[in-house]
Amino acid sequence: MKKWIGLLFAATVAVIFAGCAEVTPLPHPIVPEESGNTVKIGVLLPLTGANAEFGKRTLRGVELAASELNNGRGISSRRVELLVRDTKSNPSEARRQAEALFDAGIIGLVGPYSTNEALAIRPVVEGKLIPTVVPLATGDEVTEGTNMIYRTCFTDSQQGEAIAAYAWYWRKLLRLAILISDDEQASYSRNVARAAANAFTELGGEVVQMVEFQGDREEFAKKLRDLVAYNPQAILVPAEPDNAGVLVKYIRELGYRGLLLGPESWDEREFFSNCGADPGDCAFVGLYSEEYDLPEQLAFRDLFRRTYFVFPSTCEAQGYDALKMLAIGLGNVTSVQEFNRNMQHIRNVPGASALYTMKPHGGIDRTMFIKTIRPAAGPDEEPESRLSRSFNMKKIYQLKED
Repeated sequence: MKKWIGLLFAATVAVIFAGCAEVTPLPHPIVPEESGNTVKIGVLLPLTGANAEFGKRTLRGVELAASELNNGRGISSRRVELLVRDTKSNPSEARRQAEALFDAGIIGLVGPYSTNEALAIRPVVEGKLIPTVVPLATGDEVTEGTNMIYRTCFTDSQQGEAIAAYAWYWRKLLRLAILISDDEQASYSRNVARAAANAFTELGGEVVQMVEFQGDREEFAKKLRDLVAYNPQAILVPAEPDNAGVLVKYIRELGYRGLLLGPESWDEREFFSNCGADPGDCAFVGLYSEEYDLPEQLAFRDLFRRTYFVFPSTCEAQGYDALKMLAIGLGNVTSVQEFNRNMQHIRNVPGASALYTMKPHGGIDRTMFIKTIRPAAGPDEEPESRLSRSFNMKKIYQLKED
């Protein structure tokens, strides 16, 4: 009798405290009464406009993940139905389409592609309570302070820290110079540059010069000559793929032979088409590596090749992982709190790109890659990247403590 009284008391206390806990219901929850229906997932990507190629590639990864889910248990034993919308590479259109997707009854969202688009939809996602995972928008502010948006990509700050750690711990460099876009709207370039500068200085290194770059070659050549006079052991070039490749080639033509460093934007075909046949000693951060020997990555690579007859790269893998992580978050959820609980239970979960650990308020610790560049093998070939090392942010923090 005492045992049953104790159990009854404990159950009563649990109910009381459960009733006191704040619960925010999702407007489109997964409920058992609708078990025969599909789960509608919004996919918001640029399929036209300046970023169309990246959006289309990311969509392939999302579609492959949906196919795999539907060949298994789906989400909460329900099939996944993708509602795909085009942002047209425009933040205003991204916001309009996010609202339309909510009205269409989505329970979760993958996308959008860029930081500007992600910031444009953030008020919609938070206001309408749409669980969201962004695959490639690296801006820190996309996920800071929110419980509705997570990411599968690292942030601008994290890649700046990774670049600084590589230069300091693994290359034993003491002096770094940084090129930075003169366009105040180029937040990607400027954020990575500042993060790398701060991290390298905190480690004990010296940022000898930060130089703004622009399109005028004559002025850039003068600035670069002035920069080289400070004798930097490495120069960070945080620019978009096509511009970064042009800058790397021009820096080499002007005679600099030291290490050139870059962010994940270098890991694109446009960079290798523009950087010259032999860009010299270069290293950059990557979100994905085809040489990573994680079994899940190898399985994804093989499945993607058999499905689309080409090998995947960063966009495809990030899109695939974004839907897979969202599926974990949405498993049997009816409230914002349950979604966050599921997401934050993701600890060293393997995906196509990385091992993922989700943290509160959209934070992430995931595998990061440092890649170097192999010169072109022949006159009709382009340089290729190769994996140098892989680590997660925890490793960098451990190095600091040691």
